[in-house]
Amino acid sequence: MDEAWQMGCSGRSTLALEVALAVHQASGHPDDSHVRARSAQDIAWYCFQLGKSEMGLDYANEAVVIWRHLAEPACEAQALSIQAWLHMELGQLEEAVALAAEALDLADQCGDLRSRSLAINVTGVIFWMSRQPPLAIDYCGRAVALARAAADRNFECWWLINLGGSQAEAAYMAQESGDRAGFETAIASAIEVTRRAVGLARALDDAWAERLCLANLAEYYNAAEDFVSAEQFLAHYRGIANEDDMRGEGQYLDILGRTLISLRRPEEALVPLQRAHLLATRSGNVETLMFACLYLSRAHEHLGAFEPALDFHKRYHSLHQQFTAERTQRNARLADIRYETKKLRMLLDTEAGRAAEIARSFAVLQQQTTMLTEAANTDPLTGLGNRRRLEAAMDAIDASGEGYMLAVLDVDHFKAINDQFSHLVGDRVLIALGALIKGTLRSPDLAVRFGGEEFVVLMAGVTLAQARKACERIRLTIARHDWSSVAAGLSVTVSIGVALSSEGGVSHEILEIADRNLYRAKQAGRNRVMATARTGGSSDH
Repeated sequence: MDEAWQMGCSGRSTLALEVALAVHQASGHPDDSHVRARSAQDIAWYCFQLGKSEMGLDYANEAVVIWRHLAEPACEAQALSIQAWLHMELGQLEEAVALAAEALDLADQCGDLRSRSLAINVTGVIFWMSRQPPLAIDYCGRAVALARAAADRNFECWWLINLGGSQAEAAYMAQESGDRAGFETAIASAIEVTRRAVGLARALDDAWAERLCLANLAEYYNAAEDFVSAEQFLAHYRGIANEDDMRGEGQYLDILGRTLISLRRPEEALVPLQRAHLLATRSGNVETLMFACLYLSRAHEHLGAFEPALDFHKRYHSLHQQFTAERTQRNARLADIRYETKKLRMLLDTEAGRAAEIARSFAVLQQQTTMLTEAANTDPLTGLGNRRRLEAAMDAIDASGEGYMLAVLDVDHFKAINDQFSHLVGDRVLIALGALIKGTLRSPDLAVRFGGEEFVVLMAGVTLAQARKACERIRLTIARHDWSSVAAGLSVTVSIGVALSSEGGVSHEILEIADRNLYRAKQAGRNRVMATARTGGSSDH
């Protein structure tokens, strides 16, 4: 299986699939459960790589069931993530959202970096496919950071490709709205990230990822109207001596045809576009077929063949209507879920005999509706809440009138940690800090990663003495922690600024006071807690 995985990571996915299928078929004995689960999960991934989504789902389902029976949560989370991704490939948004939520929850519980990286990446892909690029960029970026922290260079490479795709989606949406500057900034980011990915793919000898990167770069340069560069990337694509899958070949042929038309070589464009049209017809890929018809129409028009040009344009128009309707329906499903929830509530009032069944359906719909909101309020690297979660909590506590404490924590000399030990170690420090901070708090308290190496703690109903004690406990826990498991010779301390709600008006003002006290703690020598004294000055502890 390890040999097959190396094949799948080096562009030989068809061969990897054959090996994994043979292992799976031979693993019929009960003692072979781990082998059977692993082979089923890997088969599902190779099917994803090769565009065999329906086949992959059967094996992903099997892997989930076996891993759950074996009580292997990290592996189960990975299988659930692949399952969610395959559903997304098939346009089944509800199933993808539900499974991604389950994978995220399980990966967070087990704390496995690789599983969290995969689950967070899939969540980012869902945001991307739902045309929510800001969230997609955030989550795909976090997935890349987690893959780097897990020292999984293949995951890092693959998730970089998705990050580039999310940034390209932001560019296309800016272009649609007439925001030229926004388009240029976003497409430049997509190109830069994808160039990083192609460099990593080459270092790993991953021909599958390299092909994806080169095709995407050609597409992005086409969008930027640099058609010469686009053709150069496509020439590099052709130079990769390795197998290709139907989906990848269809994308390549489509982009090649578009590029040749833009370069005013319509006769050359006909051959790849006709092949793309044939492949898309066989596979049933509506999007590829739609674009093949559009550019075949343009190629024939440039050649003066107006009858076939009109015929292909009519086919394009019909497919465009179908594709737009399907995408609109898919993107509207989250809103539909809320509507269906209201309908279910009405049924509860009128059909008491079906109450239990409807309640179960309601719970599923609620989970699907809230999954993206929950994901948007969580910091993927540490598993804590993020700035959005804190702002919502502060708005709620302002409305309640309840007394509270806000503490701002900052890692001392964090830049030096990154410089001396590497950014990989820096990410691991942040992950460990999230767990240490959360472990010292009461269940009602909220800890969030505010940004970079800065954390914020919100505690309701505490006195100044209790606030100081709680923050001192956090400081000591971090200072006394054995950091050698992260890196030999590493030590980590934090400075903390504390403020109580009685010191100001709304919570955002209290946060500013806590931040000023953090600055005083830094100025006073770091590794200390600083709170505003009752006399109006400040005191440390």
